[in-house]
Amino acid sequence: MMVKENLRQILPNVVRSRRILAGPLRGDYIVTSWHDYPAAILGYAEPDLMSWLKRTVRAGETWLDMGAHYGYISLALCRYVGQAGRVFAFEPLLKTAGHLSATRQANHLSQLTVVPLALSDNEEITAVRAQIWKAMAQPVAPPAGDAWVEPIYCIALDKLWHRLCGADEVISGIKMDIEGMESNALIGMIGLLRKHQPKLIIEVHQSRGVNLELLAPMLREAGYHTAGRLVGKPHAADRSYEFVVDRGREPNFALKWRERSSAASFAEK
Repeated sequence: MMVKENLRQILPNVVRSRRILAGPLRGDYIVTSWHDYPAAILGYAEPDLMSWLKRTVRAGETWLDMGAHYGYISLALCRYVGQAGRVFAFEPLLKTAGHLSATRQANHLSQLTVVPLALSDNEEITAVRAQIWKAMAQPVAPPAGDAWVEPIYCIALDKLWHRLCGADEVISGIKMDIEGMESNALIGMIGLLRKHQPKLIIEVHQSRGVNLELLAPMLREAGYHTAGRLVGKPHAADRSYEFVVDRGREPNFALKWRERSSAASFAEK
């Protein structure tokens, strides 16, 4: 790992449109830098997740990419849902969202919508302090020391989706990789999860203090089995899990909005 990070430091950090050289997205364009995302340019990023998406996503579906970063997974989703489907890519860091928008244009992806917001449990759009690392926003509780921080803006999906979805509100699937804000985001989308029961895969950021036990109450309330199926290598620090709907459980909606608001641990006052 140390060798890999040292090598990354000498790679060019100029962000521009680059053709993906190999892998399932070979030939597509992605706007990124060698420094930030060499695996995407080389075409071997997220192999286990990519295999899961290929098996899971169907043409014409609507998928949400939460924590889209430079859009490698968004590109895959667009390929699998096709022109008749839709992909909504949530990337709260404005600079990165701009690069993702350029990727959209470079590949003529009319089915892709870039949303420059983070998802949490806030009823209204709320500013959150975030530290920037490799073009990713990692929420931090103040103070952040000498690290560079800038605000990102977040809102609950339950409060936002009707403004984005148009005439078709159905959500077919969700990929979530949001750097430690998983529990807050789940709280803010319980209503939509219960209503649409989308396919769900979450990268659980144990390095950010998140684990399956922490997510279990929200998943249970949303109507999902809390025992996720591991997708990928078990030794990884941050692991992706697929969660499936618990068909035998009746909803009780124990988490009310007033009760949820206390869970917004990073919101600025």
